[in-house]
Amino acid sequence: MPHPSLRLTHQHQAAALLYRATFGPQDSDLNVLFDQDISQWFETQYNAPASYHLPQLRHAVQLSNKEANTNLRLGVWWQYALTAEDQLRQRMAYALSQILVVSSVGIGNRHEELAAYYDLLVKHSFGNFRDLLKAVTINAAMGRYLTLRRSTKANPKNNTFPDENYARELMQLFTIGLWQLDDNGQPLVDHNGNNIPSYNQIDVQELARALTGWQSGHNEQPMTPRERNHDIDAKVILGHHFAAGQNTEQDLDQTLDVLFNHQNTPFFIANLLIKRLVTSNPSQQYLYRVAQAFIDNGNGVRGDFKAVLWAILTDNAVLKGQASRYSHHGLLKEPILMAANQARALGVTSLGDYWDVKNNVRYFGQGPLQAETVFNFYLPDFAPQGEIAANDLTAPEFSLLTSHQMLSIHNRICAVINGYKATKPQQWYYDINPFMAVQHDPIAFIELINNRLFAGLISDSLRTQLMDLLTNQIPVKARIRRIETALYTAFTSPEFFCQEFVA
Repeated sequence: MPHPSLRLTHQHQAAALLYRATFGPQDSDLNVLFDQDISQWFETQYNAPASYHLPQLRHAVQLSNKEANTNLRLGVWWQYALTAEDQLRQRMAYALSQILVVSSVGIGNRHEELAAYYDLLVKHSFGNFRDLLKAVTINAAMGRYLTLRRSTKANPKNNTFPDENYARELMQLFTIGLWQLDDNGQPLVDHNGNNIPSYNQIDVQELARALTGWQSGHNEQPMTPRERNHDIDAKVILGHHFAAGQNTEQDLDQTLDVLFNHQNTPFFIANLLIKRLVTSNPSQQYLYRVAQAFIDNGNGVRGDFKAVLWAILTDNAVLKGQASRYSHHGLLKEPILMAANQARALGVTSLGDYWDVKNNVRYFGQGPLQAETVFNFYLPDFAPQGEIAANDLTAPEFSLLTSHQMLSIHNRICAVINGYKATKPQQWYYDINPFMAVQHDPIAFIELINNRLFAGLISDSLRTQLMDLLTNQIPVKARIRRIETALYTAFTSPEFFCQEFVA
């Protein structure tokens, strides 16, 4: 169903939208978005050819004459995050990778399987959540990671039982969450005021039985049923009866239908996507509207990601900076997102024929498909002590910003700023000449920084700080030092680390 016509009223809205929907705005993007109907921009993104990671990983393997490894796989991720035309698809895929978690910490150096899993997310980013859920469930990498692969019906004689790992996470993390929700997405409570669990251990055990019988799978190939390992007896899951005699795929499909159509799922998924793209603390009204788009895309279809993304990114409260339940709208950028914003602002590219990226986890405390646990890099309800926790708010990304990690992040920011000196293949490089041309003129230089780094959203306080730096502290003749110091000051400012609306 086509999106309704919608035009932005201010360039700041266009800039804010690009921060949310891409890995960072670039000069050419801003005017294009502001000058056209937003629905046209979305259609352009939907129709852009999908940038798939596995073929590019194999291409990098050929060019480098190396085996597939972490550096090459992450190099492909960075290449597409920074340069791909299908920015909205890539940003959505990354958000989904933090919800439907698979990690090398668990399946090891199976880099082609990891790339194929990421491509599954890329493929379904504009599709239907129900289709994605099935593809994820029978994916080879997920089968290894959450140990569904080779889960077999109970054998009391050998004291073996179905694996419960995937069954539990499918409910807790991928669909309905821990607590029952009402029609408005708010937790239901019992007579003692306690939240009511959305499932119990019996549901986990019964669901694990329904998911028995899947085996193997490699790279792009999904797992396949082995019927002799499947439990064909009757089951009851979340109050739904599963008839005896159903085969492996029939039980899976009924399981996914139950979870997909559960009252919790639209609110649970909407909340997680909003937190990844727009704000850490969505208002109840905003969350409700996005969940309604999940329930019905306007054409009677449930789970349509195009409708959900449109609702998340173009909600009137979002465009006005009023979608949070607190006065501070937005979120703290996770380190990888901040780094992508920096690289796109500078126009970073690789000097070689492929990208080779080292030490993501060391620099940023995170890396694509490298989470330490199935709970992602951080918990969605994490709140640092102080004003945020005191106001019953969340800021998940703060859990990554330890003092040690901040030092590593700042070192990486410096390394990228020094990228104009790069000469070796696969190093990150950008052209310093546009900054060199205006460094002598503080007003022009700051305006360039404003446009390139902040898409026009620079604050008055940072503008004043940069003006003092360029006017009073570093002489004009110290050209390189002026550029490096001004860029470092801007990139390490609190506002560059935050993604928020500026009116």
